[in-house]
Amino acid sequence: MRPNVRHIHIELGALRLDFQAGAEQAQSVADELAASFSELDLSVVVDDDVQPGLPFLPCSGLWD
Repeated sequence: MRPNVRHIHIELGALRLDFQAGAEQAQSVADELAASFSELDLSVVVDDDVQPGLPFLPCSGLWD
């Protein structure tokens, strides 16, 4: 795993998404999703489980 790269797992019903992102970016996305969609059964987990080939967070520049 590269330093400061985290795994972000997003789950909403049957939808399951996994990406890699910079540590600060991943936490920022997780916090924003939790705040914006608190009424939904949304789960966002940020951890160190960065697997080879894991795609980067789409439009990551928007979260900088």
